[in-house]
Amino acid sequence: MAEQRPILVPLDGSKLAENALVDAAWLSRMTGAPVRFIHVLDSDAAKDGRADAAETFQKYAGELAAAHKLGTVACDVTVGSAAEEILKEAENASAIVIATHGRGGVRAMIMGSVADKVIRGAKVPVLVEPGIERPVSPGDGKAIVVGLDGSIEAERGLAMVRTLAAPANLPIVLVRAFSLPPPAGIEFSYYPADLGATLEAAAREYLEATARPGEKYVLVQGDAATAVLDAAEQHNAGLIVLTSTGKGLAKRVALGSTTDRVVHSTKRSVLVVPQQS
Repeated sequence: MAEQRPILVPLDGSKLAENALVDAAWLSRMTGAPVRFIHVLDSDAAKDGRADAAETFQKYAGELAAAHKLGTVACDVTVGSAAEEILKEAENASAIVIATHGRGGVRAMIMGSVADKVIRGAKVPVLVEPGIERPVSPGDGKAIVVGLDGSIEAERGLAMVRTLAAPANLPIVLVRAFSLPPPAGIEFSYYPADLGATLEAAAREYLEATARPGEKYVLVQGDAATAVLDAAEQHNAGLIVLTSTGKGLAKRVALGSTTDRVVHSTKRSVLVVPQQS
């Protein structure tokens, strides 16, 4: 049997970055995947002694692993650009778990901008911890809210959600938003009187066909990000799942307006599932 790929957790020595460990421990329990910590040094810091930094990180990481009951955890120190190193190391990972607002207590990373680059460039799912002072595990019986747009990528995210939810029988809420397309021109714009009803019926039919017994769904006319955020609040979700868009770190300017807005607006954990390359 092939060895399971690890969950990659970047750490910079800050307490806020450590908040990602709550999410990593949950994801590890749900999937059975081991956890691997990495710490990225910039070139200047590496000159002061990479070996010493590795020894310090090994001890630090071991204490964190014990505190979060993660078992044996691999720990590595790399040198270079933080986002690029994380993405490179993630090529052999099953997922990345990262906090969005950690700050480098060991001169290593500023996790706000780094996290954005990692989410945009990752080819594996990224579980984003919002960096609040008291992180809460995505499990604990709380619902998982899944944004759907009818795409294959979004349905890949839903398939992953069902796998994660099954061990603890977590509730799943599907969210679909629809809106009228923008007019091509003001003077000659015209919508059939029943266009809104037609779009709503199609979206509802999709949700009814997609939802499994026991899964709830929410259909909203309007902005998709707002619909997802409102549904997460209404159902007290422990996790939001969305799909990214783009073509890798160099070409990805944005995640897609919905995913980007939700990641930067919520205080809940968000799992971002990438497009298949």
